[in-house]
Amino acid sequence: MKQLSEIVHNSSKDERDILLEYQNIDVSKLETLNVLGIPIDNVTTDEAIAKLFRVLEKKEGMHHVLFLDPIKLMRMRPKKSLHRIAEKAGTILVEGAGIGWMTSGKLKERVTPIAVMMDLIRLAELKEFTAFIFGAKDEIVERIYFNLTRHFPKVRIVGRHAGHLDRQREMRVKEAIRKTGPDIIFLAMDFPDQEIWIENNTGYFGKAVVIGVGGALDMLSGADKKAPEWFKERGLIWLWRIIARPYRIQRMWETFYFFLLGIRERFRKH
Repeated sequence: MKQLSEIVHNSSKDERDILLEYQNIDVSKLETLNVLGIPIDNVTTDEAIAKLFRVLEKKEGMHHVLFLDPIKLMRMRPKKSLHRIAEKAGTILVEGAGIGWMTSGKLKERVTPIAVMMDLIRLAELKEFTAFIFGAKDEIVERIYFNLTRHFPKVRIVGRHAGHLDRQREMRVKEAIRKTGPDIIFLAMDFPDQEIWIENNTGYFGKAVVIGVGGALDMLSGADKKAPEWFKERGLIWLWRIIARPYRIQRMWETFYFFLLGIRERFRKH
């Protein structure tokens, strides 16, 4: 997985009219796919950013961007306790490989948290949207902040805090979010703590676009060295974590059941 400086340097979007391209996408025609009872946004990365661009401009209310991999999908199906979170999400994007296979190739592409984060940072710099970064370790957050402000000097990051907080520090973070009123919040926690934290604290977010980016901050900073590159490049970090931690029996069973359901879904569509 490339670090932030490499992603910025190699991006072709620096050489094109970003705003015009996003504005030319008709978001009213974007499609959804129903996968195991969850309506997933069937979009490219550019289409996802175009949709969020409109949300940021309208400022009608808090908008949760939820990324799904097979494990998250299995835990957010109808009748599961976490399904309520999927029901409330404003945008649901496919992050992990495997879900596309279940749709028999109908999914346009896998949209990663890193891609969304970087494109929104570019957009924030151009449109003067403000951002808040919360989660990961102190050194990771500081490294990301330093790199972002170096590569995007006009971007306004109005707050940054590490995760793993005690109750007192957590309240300070919530108040900082409420007072600064950021347009975009990047939240980096483990699943499902991240999604539950968003659900429990919507009152502090104002009209922000709140994006659960999971381990994206670690990967951008270069701190995530655990998963081999082969797994990272194919969106299979979720699978690597299961292989590396076989004692997590529940996730192993969920993965096996996911593929059984995938086979069933594919047969239904043929």
